[in-house]
Amino acid sequence: MDAICFEIIPHGSASYQEMIRLREKILRTPLGLQFSADEIEAEKHDLHIGAFLPPDHRLIACCVLSPLDHQTVRLRQMAVDISFQRQHIGTALLKYAEHVACLKGFHTIVLHARVYAMKFYQKHGYSVEGPVFTEVTLPHVKMKKEISNHSLSDRA
Repeated sequence: MDAICFEIIPHGSASYQEMIRLREKILRTPLGLQFSADEIEAEKHDLHIGAFLPPDHRLIACCVLSPLDHQTVRLRQMAVDISFQRQHIGTALLKYAEHVACLKGFHTIVLHARVYAMKFYQKHGYSVEGPVFTEVTLPHVKMKKEISNHSLSDRA
């Protein structure tokens, strides 16, 4: 497999539209959900991160970082194309997202993980913060990780 390239995707761009399609395919459609225009508009201040496969610059994974305050960012909507799952692309995307968050000055990442994905995040240093709850019809847990400059060197 060619080297994957990671990029911050501008809201509203063609790559952002591709990202919406991937997120719907992986995360929304199986639950009978679609993005509304209001949800897409609400993301205009978020950081949209994509993993692209050369040479055709195909989007194969993505996530969103939503600032909550000056120190905390929420990781949301992490999705890896089905044909690329279980190939450590999610791990690489998560490390890149942590790197971006750290560069932007954030110290804490929080997320709502689907229960079946909890072990993935725990393996990468996230801890469970509270009981299981239901979100978009599925059981989730709130998770948290403190990040710092060491996250930058962990990326290599």
